[in-house]
Amino acid sequence: MTLLQMRYILEVDRCGSMNRAAQDLFVSQSALSTAILEVEKELGITVFRRSNRGVVLTEEGRELVAQICLLYTSDAADDTPCVD
Repeated sequence: MTLLQMRYILEVDRCGSMNRAAQDLFVSQSALSTAILEVEKELGITVFRRSNRGVVLTEEGRELVAQICLLYTSDAADDTPCVD
């Protein structure tokens, strides 16, 4: 998993929508979906439960986001996407 893919997952979680996250990240929705599907395949998990109403994290997805946030916050970056 790349840092970019981590950022994508955090943004989709924040937005609750693939379409909105893609807009905010200035990427196509298909590129965003593909990046997340690659992570899911690599890790053997489902990160988001998708529906016509948006996306929500699965239990495995919540665990993954928690681990990603640990990495971001340990870096002490001012633009940490894990802090609202």
